[in-house]
Amino acid sequence: MAANMGISEKTIYRMLNDNQLPFAVKIGGQWRFRIDAVDGWLAARVGGEASVGAINPAVTVSASLASGAVLYRIHGENRDETIDELLSTLPQTGSLDFTGFKLLVLAREALASSSLCGVACMMPGQDQPIYPEKSLIILAFLETPTDFKALDGQRTEVVFLLLAANPLEQSILDTRLRRLLMEPEFVAALLLQPPRREVLQLVQETETRLLPPRLRSERKKIQTATAVG
Repeated sequence: MAANMGISEKTIYRMLNDNQLPFAVKIGGQWRFRIDAVDGWLAARVGGEASVGAINPAVTVSASLASGAVLYRIHGENRDETIDELLSTLPQTGSLDFTGFKLLVLAREALASSSLCGVACMMPGQDQPIYPEKSLIILAFLETPTDFKALDGQRTEVVFLLLAANPLEQSILDTRLRRLLMEPEFVAALLLQPPRREVLQLVQETETRLLPPRLRSERKKIQTATAVG
């Protein structure tokens, strides 16, 4: 792997510790790399067809939401129309294929609805060809509860739409967001549709409490221990 990338093995270990190689898997104490994923990732970094944003392993839901949008009174008779209205709020820069993005989201939702307890967490599969430069989350409050084919049969009132800068950040944000939604008090507060400032504060405080950021000194200890091992 080091020879393929033209860097030292020490740098590879540092990148692994910082979660900067999304295609790496540790099996039986050894790191394994999928060659096809490595080639695609390297091609993207040097300006290939796929455009992938720089990886930020410390990405958070609160920061991504602050970079995105909080919307109210969103119309939509179904998921399709709801996604159309959400995407229409984003600037049409040409850097993101909105039609392709929508199809990927709907394809994932068709397998199993992401909506539970009135809240949907929609995102595309991780095979999307183009990513935004920075991860962002759109939070939308629907004007009327809508049938999203939820497994619990409950109509959807709140939608999170995740647009990640790369597959790793999507996985991180997906995990962090689902942890927040495990808190009944958090979900109940969301369903009240508070003002944007209160929403951002609610998300930040809940995320910090449940998923406190790892101190730099702790990260350094882990990296040093890994390198020595």
